[in-house]
Amino acid sequence: MIERRLRATASREAAPPADPKELETMARRVWRERGIAILWPDKIKDAWDRQHVLNIANDLYGKR
Repeated sequence: MIERRLRATASREAAPPADPKELETMARRVWRERGIAILWPDKIKDAWDRQHVLNIANDLYGKR
């Protein structure tokens, strides 16, 4: 019961999605500070590399 209330409150108070420029800045920062890479498949030009990244993401997180 409490958990549901917390989730509902958190979702209402969440910040609006960042614009693309802000997302790029955040991705750069988490890479440099935490070693976390954020990849946008549509920005990967090589078809083999793009498919490889998609396969890894699907294996780790499931199909979209």
